[in-house]
Amino acid sequence: MKKNKLITLGACAIFALSGFTVPTVSAEEMKMEEKMVMPETVDGIMDAIHKAHGELADVVKSKKLKDVHVKAFAIRDLAKTLPAKVTADKKARVEGSVKNIAKLAEDLDKTGDDNDQAATESNLKKLDGVLMTLMNQVK
Repeated sequence: MKKNKLITLGACAIFALSGFTVPTVSAEEMKMEEKMVMPETVDGIMDAIHKAHGELADVVKSKKLKDVHVKAFAIRDLAKTLPAKVTADKKARVEGSVKNIAKLAEDLDKTGDDNDQAATESNLKKLDGVLMTLMNQVK
């Protein structure tokens, strides 16, 4: 065997034994990233959040819990753009709701990964309430 091939095989073996992994991205996540263009207005952001929320509800209803994180994180990322778009008097309240949304997105990801339908549905209901609050805050 040539020296270069031997070095390459050795390096591969070291990575494999060390637990080194290459992060993977699902086709659904790639589609979501390609499609997700951040709207410029508060109304546009809220429309996008509403759409992603409906898609999240469909994913949970259809029990495809491994896909929950894609929609939950899309909502989180959209919401994070809101504080910079609202008026100063609304900013602090919106930031609080955005923090709650980020926490719930993490919770949804965890319960979805755990394939826990009941807990995922519970977290979705909590998210429903926070999104209603957010909608009232940005008006």
